[in-house]
Amino acid sequence: MLRIALTHSTAIVTIGLTIALAVDMNSLKTLGVKSLIIILAIGVTLVTAVWDFRQAQKSTPNRFKGKKREEKIREYMTNIVKNDGRCVISSNDLSWVTGDARDALEEKARLKSLVLVMPKPIELSEILTKKGATAYYYGTSGLKFRSRFTLVNESRADSWVAIGYGENTAHLIREINSKDDPAFHLAEDLIELAKQSATDSQQESERETHE
Repeated sequence: MLRIALTHSTAIVTIGLTIALAVDMNSLKTLGVKSLIIILAIGVTLVTAVWDFRQAQKSTPNRFKGKKREEKIREYMTNIVKNDGRCVISSNDLSWVTGDARDALEEKARLKSLVLVMPKPIELSEILTKKGATAYYYGTSGLKFRSRFTLVNESRADSWVAIGYGENTAHLIREINSKDDPAFHLAEDLIELAKQSATDSQQESERETHE
């Protein structure tokens, strides 16, 4: 992000110095079309700089660290869950779900807009499924996804994914809004894999019951 800011700042300064060296303020008034072109060039450079800065800011992960790290993560995740779209959460144990976060998940479950992707059932996931959530348990062979992510607004054009991971003493959550990013499709593939694994396990269990 710093490199982008420096690049565009240099471009703007260069344009300004070019104008200062070429003409003085009095002669600039008589340039007519030329002065308009110069103004437009500066305007385009500024707009491009703002756009690039915002895009770079979006790609910068949210960083949670310090004594209130867990509290900040819980607040962030609660805000995600409160989104009005369908939400798919991949987690090993839902350890962040307490207080307001639990209330938000239960409300999401009641609206049948919550999907859980987990290695195995836990007490909270069973409570949520009874309230209306869908759960896909994929860990029949002891497998646990090392990636933790949440897909927001599943199956909608404005869907996006938040991927959590650790870095030294901090926990980072990267938001991916572009469907051109391979990580977005990897998250979707893991959801489908978990769904298929859960379906296969259920069918196998039903066959054993009927035998």
